[in-house]
Amino acid sequence: MRSTLQKNEARRQQLEDQLRQSQKMDALGRLAGGVAHDFNNLLTVIKGTATCCLAGCSLRTLYTRAVCRIVKAADRAATLTRQLLAFCRMQLLQPKVVDLNALVSEMCSLLRRLVREDIAFTFQAGESLDE
Repeated sequence: MRSTLQKNEARRQQLEDQLRQSQKMDALGRLAGGVAHDFNNLLTVIKGTATCCLAGCSLRTLYTRAVCRIVKAADRAATLTRQLLAFCRMQLLQPKVVDLNALVSEMCSLLRRLVREDIAFTFQAGESLDE
């Protein structure tokens, strides 16, 4: 009888722990969803402004490249936001093949600015996986 009570108590404790973990994950999902919505609103302004600037620039100005980078970064950030929102809603994502070398290469300039001066940062592209 005592053994059964101990098993029941252990099971109850396990269920309570699972409930607490589930509540934590739910709260995290809600927080991430709120952040993603606010982030997406900001990206809309950034991308809209950059697109307007790009429409007003001649194709040969120095600003064109910078504005193109802004638009590209806003597109990547919007993709990230969609992924975050999908995670919050527990949606399945549609995986796609990406060129990791190109993706990391694009991020190198940002990463170089983030790394301290006493750290050497290099990137060597791997072999392409295209068949």
